[in-house]
Amino acid sequence: MAGALAFAATTFFATAARADNRTPHGYQLFIERMDTGEYAAEPFTQDGKSLYWPGYKKLCAVLRDEHVSPHYGYVQIDVRTIEALWAVQQYLIRDGIDAPIVVHSGYRTPQTNAAIEGAARMSLHMWGKAVDFHVPGVSLDELAGICRACPISGGVGYYPEGWVHLDTGPRRFWVG
Repeated sequence: MAGALAFAATTFFATAARADNRTPHGYQLFIERMDTGEYAAEPFTQDGKSLYWPGYKKLCAVLRDEHVSPHYGYVQIDVRTIEALWAVQQYLIRDGIDAPIVVHSGYRTPQTNAAIEGAARMSLHMWGKAVDFHVPGVSLDELAGICRACPISGGVGYYPEGWVHLDTGPRRFWVG
């Protein structure tokens, strides 16, 4: 099943660039923060090229380190990371799954990263280039396969505890 899913996802990502997956307001991403319940359904680009700052800032706020007060503002998340999440979500929507990406971890301060057992010392989370997430109704096997097929993604980690890691670093795959 995972092989068929990966093939289907590869085919989707190869043709998605030709499809019009935009809302009238641009490329919209639906995310929810698992621990805080914060939610954003925001366009982050108006034309697929230039950022739509109000939407981008709201997405970044949801992807911030939850151990830091939102009163300190937001950290700019790597746009390619947001684009990768959007591409994965578009694949799921086309497959009939219209659910938010539920974020376990986005940006992390060095202090938060150091406090997480097993976290990479130079984790891409500290640069806003990684997200740990799941999608309700989608198995982790399926989600990891979709992420691996996404040409924007770099590293994909499969964590049986309940999430998939996606980053925009070098291409690699692991099971945590």
